[in-house]
Amino acid sequence: MGFHSRQAVPERLRSRPAHNSYFNLDKMKRTVLILAIFIAGSTMADAYGQTGPKAGIPDGNGFVVNKGKQNWFFSFGGNANVYMGQEDNQLYFKHRIGYGGSLFFGKWITPWIGMKFGVDAAQYKGAVLNGEGGNFIVPGETWDLSKTRYGIRELQVQRFFAFNPNIDVFVSLLNSLGKVKDDRVYDLILSGGAGLMVNSGNKVNAATNTRGDYNIYSPTINIGIQNRFRLSAGWDMNIDVKAGWVANSFDGQFWNGYKIRRGDFFGSVGLSFSYRFKPRGTAAFNPDVYRNEIDGYRVALNDMESRYNDLLAENGRLKEENTALAEENKALQKVPAPAAVKEEPAATVAGSRVLATIEYPIGSSVLSNEDLRKLREVAEIMKNNPDNTYEICGYADNATGSKNINIRLRNARANRAIDMLLFYGANRNQILKATNDGELPGTSSRAIVIREVYCE
Repeated sequence: MGFHSRQAVPERLRSRPAHNSYFNLDKMKRTVLILAIFIAGSTMADAYGQTGPKAGIPDGNGFVVNKGKQNWFFSFGGNANVYMGQEDNQLYFKHRIGYGGSLFFGKWITPWIGMKFGVDAAQYKGAVLNGEGGNFIVPGETWDLSKTRYGIRELQVQRFFAFNPNIDVFVSLLNSLGKVKDDRVYDLILSGGAGLMVNSGNKVNAATNTRGDYNIYSPTINIGIQNRFRLSAGWDMNIDVKAGWVANSFDGQFWNGYKIRRGDFFGSVGLSFSYRFKPRGTAAFNPDVYRNEIDGYRVALNDMESRYNDLLAENGRLKEENTALAEENKALQKVPAPAAVKEEPAATVAGSRVLATIEYPIGSSVLSNEDLRKLREVAEIMKNNPDNTYEICGYADNATGSKNINIRLRNARANRAIDMLLFYGANRNQILKATNDGELPGTSSRAIVIREVYCE
């Protein structure tokens, strides 16, 4: 904003107070204004803050959080803008005001902090001393002396339109300093961020004073204060005060071909409206709930680990048993099998009617297709006589094999037959299981016998 002596400026344009004096005054005014806004904001935060637990810790039950799909919003509005370039303060403030608008989309990450991204658009008005050169000058237009602060003649009109895409982080002061409250009527929100200013207006090349497509871009730093008023569960009305910094070259002004290396400032005051999408609201993060869930998962994991270890032990035991059976089977294969005895299905043993006798190979409990056919027929008999009881007795050949192996074979043969009878529809309550380590007359003793018990 500095104004220094330049030979290119006519003498008649210098009949005004020293530039440094009013520059410092403007700077002091801006500083006082910013401090006043901050103090007022802090006072309002204290006035509207809720008494109670520390921010974000409602009732001592942990942090308040917003889930990923909660509290998304968009906002739109209009504003009045002012640009503060090299010579702009030669004009009365009211004549430098332009119009603009904003459109943003964002999310409250927690009840007290959020993020938004969008664009501010604004028309800016300013002044350029005649003969100094500059960009965005309106050809043939000069400012009326009634609009200038120091009666400086031949101030050219500078006017341009700019876009400022930016990303901001914002903080709710009342939710931060007081108790979190979803239905708060008023809130004071501070924001800060960065963006890229794109100048798109009436372009003039300052070096050659020719018109053309001379776009100018500059990074920006933005700060803002928003007064938010709740209109309904979804809608808010906001009074926005924003300020920012942009590179000095953004308005394209040069002095004697030398570009001043400093920044310009811009500001706006506007009215906007925000809509919060569903779902809305906050949720209390209760560590006890999550701790209980974690404990439950830990118990379940320990139980699964215990079961896994039991299965590993059982698998090892079965491997050992299978190895022993394989060795026993090799030994039994060397013993010649006795001649098969013709089956007598309807024979009577110990006073009970025998429905079927099934013989097995040595050391085996595997059923053949013929055996399965017999068991299917026995199952039909059992279903047709629901009041009768049937005994399935497993035998093993004591002449071969160890005692433990023969015990397993007897049980395995009886269990296999019972499983198939149940599969074919027999009633489990009609079945009795038995094993016998004696010799079954008329068979090879490698068999099961199915008897009808208590038959008349």
